Amino acid sequence: MMNIKKAMLALSFAALQAAFVMPAFADSAKGMPDGNTGSLVLYLNSRKMEQSGVEYTAIREATVKQGVTYVSLRSIAERLGYKIGYDANTNEVLIRSSDTSEARFKVDRNTYTVNGISYSMNGTPYMDEGVLMLPLRSFSAIYGIKITLEGSKATLELPDVTSSDPEPEPERINEPPVALFATDKHKYRMGELIRYDDQSTDDEDAIVERQWDNNQPAFFEPGIVEVTLVVSDKHGLSSTYKQQIEITTELLYTKEEFERLFTPVGSNFEISGSSVLSFDVLPYTYRTEPYTLFRASGPETVNQEGILYQDTIEGTTLFMIHHKNHLGEKAKFYVVAENKGESPASVEIGGLGFAGPSIHPEVAGRSAAARYFESMISGSASQSITFAPGEQKLIFTELSTAAVPNGDVVTLNADLVSKGSIQYTVLIVKANHDPLESLYNLPYLDPQESIIRGTFEDSARIFEYNELVGTKPERLPLTDNTTDPFQKGIDGIKLTEATNSGNYGVLYYIALNRVAPNTLITFNPRGGLYSGAARVNNDVVHIKHIGSTKDSTSVLYRTGDQEEKVELWITPAAGSNLPFTFLFLPLPEMRN
Repeated sequence: MMNIKKAMLALSFAALQAAFVMPAFADSAKGMPDGNTGSLVLYLNSRKMEQSGVEYTAIREATVKQGVTYVSLRSIAERLGYKIGYDANTNEVLIRSSDTSEARFKVDRNTYTVNGISYSMNGTPYMDEGVLMLPLRSFSAIYGIKITLEGSKATLELPDVTSSDPEPEPERINEPPVALFATDKHKYRMGELIRYDDQSTDDEDAIVERQWDNNQPAFFEPGIVEVTLVVSDKHGLSSTYKQQIEITTELLYTKEEFERLFTPVGSNFEISGSSVLSFDVLPYTYRTEPYTLFRASGPETVNQEGILYQDTIEGTTLFMIHHKNHLGEKAKFYVVAENKGESPASVEIGGLGFAGPSIHPEVAGRSAAARYFESMISGSASQSITFAPGEQKLIFTELSTAAVPNGDVVTLNADLVSKGSIQYTVLIVKANHDPLESLYNLPYLDPQESIIRGTFEDSARIFEYNELVGTKPERLPLTDNTTDPFQKGIDGIKLTEATNSGNYGVLYYIALNRVAPNTLITFNPRGGLYSGAARVNNDVVHIKHIGSTKDSTSVLYRTGDQEEKVELWITPAAGSNLPFTFLFLPLPEMRN
């Protein structure tokens, strides 16, 4: 049904078309010669006009709205002797002067065109009972008309229009974007997937923001729903488009069925957190690989310059570094590697993910984990560094690229293999201090928080399942210190026992050699906020859970119509809460 505004516009356009029923262009000055000169006086809030001592009556009063003076386009065109036409295809009023320059105007559009080039106006044309009202100053600028205001009179000094070209405003204006989307149909069953096709356009292809409202992937109650899209361009102009969709009383999928089938990978859906505990637990057996974890995250908030953690390690090493600068000024974190042996040594960096500086610890933790897995897949971080006996070098230089503002966090996940004993030192200094020159004058900082630092052996845990998984709801709980015990290690500075509370930095690898067809694999946080990442086969999936999240789960993977092997990698993300569990759920049957 046409709404009131559209109906009024349709009537306005009809009035315009009726008012301009004529050849493509016609003389509008009732026999006056083209090319009037002299002055034209308009009286504000009146229809009175004077030209060369003769009084004329305009079709509508000259009106001031929001500081802009509007006049009847036809009335002023008559006095100028221009020709007026109407383009029914575009709903535009056309004006042509004797030199054939063509200007086009349209209701509710604050731009005009001259010979196809668009210019801005200082107001927006509107219809007054079938009469097009135009901003006076914008119109006068087109034809080089000088305006003098005196009280309630506006005097227009008319140029010789036969000897001069129109002088439009020199600045080309930006058109607002046009919001538009389509759905594959307009009537859906409850629980039926709705596909939205964003067809919005912009004259500069510069749409920077899209705001949807109510664009649900499915609806579960019958009735008429309205979906809205607002698009904005880089200049701040915006456009809105609305579309109504009918939801019938027929049910295709319940909400639970739909979410299991169609929630995108990396997105969350609701689940009963208590019901998860009733799922069968996969047999909990694992083996370890000789990866040594160097964890430097305590003190997490650093209040002074110093050495945060230090230890000497040889072989395959995992790094988890997570710190907040609290020096009161910008600072930098560094990792110094030193060959402690009497022979040359080398370091081969494998995977590396760095994030920060950030005011949000969980965001830095998620990004670092995701980038670590991405580099593991791509090999983009691979680097070989050699050391002479006793030589020191900075490694993981991404950590120290940017100065860290006070209150911000940095996070790094990485792995390397060293040939030879290498001492690794993580330190913080003020941004303008040299780390190698400062190293031997820095104090060892003592952890003042419950966050743990330490060196932990056998930090890669390998789970492998050869039985069929996913024929019924199942789970694999991790980082709970019950089925999955926390590591024991040593504080390399104090030489005291350390516990890796939460197993942060541990690399978990789960090989599911037989996953049933049509199985959903999800991540369910059990301890609250969790923001991290997992590698699923050769894809990296971001995990985002905010607040109390036992009752939500995020989609990691769905198997197809055949049995598959699925590989999962995860490392507990810095800045997030633990424990968590993987869920394996049979998918509902697909229906047409």
